[in-house]
Amino acid sequence: MTTPKNMRAQVFTLKNGGAVHTYSNNDAIYLQIRHSTPTETDISQPSFKVAVNLSQEEALAIASELLLAVSHQLKDTRQTSEGDS
Repeated sequence: MTTPKNMRAQVFTLKNGGAVHTYSNNDAIYLQIRHSTPTETDISQPSFKVAVNLSQEEALAIASELLLAVSHQLKDTRQTSEGDS
């Protein structure tokens, strides 16, 4: 897929084979999630592509929640590995 005209695009490839695409310009922010599984690999695994148009507030809320989740996981991981020492 090509980048929509006059939009900045960023692709984040995921471990499971999916991807998260972001498209933005001064007027809009889109978040697109894609997952594709070839039929010959697994006929029961769905493939999909979905996109949402986010407001600035929604984008900041999602970014904040992701940062919070990762910070808790990193903190827990560090505490566990320090406890093993």
